[in-house]
Amino acid sequence: MKRFVIVLLLFGCQSSGDKPPPPAPLSPSQVTADDCQRFLTKARATIQAMGAHAGMTYTEQMEATAAKDCRADIAAGRPMALGRCVLDAPNEGAVHKCFPTYDQLMTKQAP
Repeated sequence: MKRFVIVLLLFGCQSSGDKPPPPAPLSPSQVTADDCQRFLTKARATIQAMGAHAGMTYTEQMEATAAKDCRADIAAGRPMALGRCVLDAPNEGAVHKCFPTYDQLMTKQAP
């Protein structure tokens, strides 16, 4: 079950595709390394609920690791795929819709 949350976080913190995109100038819609913790804080309730559904507890250490990985991915040119959706979401329901379902994760399909 720990694999589920790790997959979820990797899905949320990485862009699609195997190769990082070439560096491009930041646009206002792009997520920056400074947004990583804000993204995780805003998504925490959804991530906790998804983890609970999978039978595991989302811990502070997992979140700290996810934040570190998020910043590293952005520095490497692999910005978060879910970041802008979560950060722009007006409420928890909208945040939840940004994430793939458990079934989509298991079949590797994005929402």
